Amino acid sequence: MADEIARRQQYEYKANSNLVLQVDKTLIDRRGRNEATGEVLSLQGHLKGTKMGDRAQRTRPERSTNKKQKKGDDDSSKYDLGRFKGQTLLGDSADDTSSILYRPKTQETKQTYEVLLGFIQEAVGDQARSILCGAADEVLMILKNDKLRDKDRKNEIESLLSTKIPEQRFALLVNLGKKITDWTTDDKSGKEADEIDETYGVNVEFEESGDEDEGDEDEVRDEEGDLSEGEEAKMDYTIQEKNFNKTGTTDDFTRPNKSLQPHSIDAFWLQRNLSKVYAEATDAKLKAQEVLEILQTASDDRELENQLVMLLGYDQFDFIKTLRTHRQM
Repeated sequence: MADEIARRQQYEYKANSNLVLQVDKTLIDRRGRNEATGEVLSLQGHLKGTKMGDRAQRTRPERSTNKKQKKGDDDSSKYDLGRFKGQTLLGDSADDTSSILYRPKTQETKQTYEVLLGFIQEAVGDQARSILCGAADEVLMILKNDKLRDKDRKNEIESLLSTKIPEQRFALLVNLGKKITDWTTDDKSGKEADEIDETYGVNVEFEESGDEDEGDEDEVRDEEGDLSEGEEAKMDYTIQEKNFNKTGTTDDFTRPNKSLQPHSIDAFWLQRNLSKVYAEATDAKLKAQEVLEILQTASDDRELENQLVMLLGYDQFDFIKTLRTHRQM
C-alpha cells in the first residue's frame, strides 16, 4: 500500500515543478505578424472574382521555332510527291521530263503506255515519274528488239526490274508492247512526228492544199464539162469533208468522243455495260459489285485505274477511262 502511494506522489506537480526549464525569450528571434508559420490556412476571401486556373499561361520554348525552320529546309530538297495526287502518270502537269525516249502520239498508245507505267510501278514500287518512264523505255527497247527470243526478253526484263515475272504477266506485257505501234528511237523522226497528222500520216498544208484543190477542180471542170451541177456539188462537199478531217488538231486527240450524261445512268447501268464483256449474267453482276467497291474505296485516280485494270483486264481501256472520268457522277 505504501509503495502505491509513493508511486502516485512522484507524478504530482509539486514534485515536478522544479524540473521545468524556463525559456529565455531574449535569445529567440521574433517572427513577423504576416510571416508564414507553416500552418494550413483557408483561402476563403482571397479568391474574389477569379477561379483557380484562370491565370494559367502556356508558352512555347524558343528552340521549337528553329527546329521547325530547319525541318522545312531539309524537306525542300526532297521530291514532292503530294503535287501529283489525283493525277495520272501521263498528266499534263507531270510532263516535266525531257530525257524520256518514247512519247505516245495517239489516244490508244497513250492509254497503253499508261497501263505499262502502272505495270512497272507494281514491280518496282512507288518511284519518281522519270524513273518509271526510263524503265518503260528500257522495257520497250527489249520488247521491240526482233533479234531476241521471248525467253531472253523475259530474262532481261526480270533483271532490269529486279523481280520475277510470271508467265501470264509477261504475256500481258508482250501484248502491251505490240499495241504500242508508234515506237521509234530516232530523235529526228520523233521531232517530225508533231508535224504529222495522226490519222493520215502525211504533212498537212492548209492554204497550199486549198489552192491546189481549186486548180485541180478547175481542170476537172474544163476537161469534163458534161458533169452535172449535182455531181459538182457532191465533189465539193467531199473535198470539204476531207479537209475538215485533215484539220483535226490535238484538241480532238484529248477530247473524248462521247460524254456520259447523268440522266442516262440508272441502278443497272454498270451491269449492262459489263454484260457486253461477260456473257453470264451472274459474272456481270459480281464484276459490277466489285467495280462499285473499287470506286468507293480507291484513294486516288491512279489507284483506281490500277485496280480496275487488274479486275477487268487491259482490253477495257475506254470503259475504265469512262469510269475514272465520271467517278463522282
